[in-house]
Amino acid sequence: GVSGERAYRGAVKVFSAIFIVIGVAVLATTLAAGGGPASVGFLLGLAFLAIGAVRFWSARGGER
Repeated sequence: GVSGERAYRGAVKVFSAIFIVIGVAVLATTLAAGGGPASVGFLLGLAFLAIGAVRFWSARGGER
């Protein structure tokens, strides 16, 4: 039903936000440790950020 879909979108938003926070934390840790833009940690942080942002955006789009 509608409440199930709303709960699902809410859960997706929460997990997306967690992914974004993890991405920011990995980026910050990598940069603080002296890693550059080509380092694995930097790329991993960007990947987490991108996944979280895309999932958050797609979950938001379903609320028309």
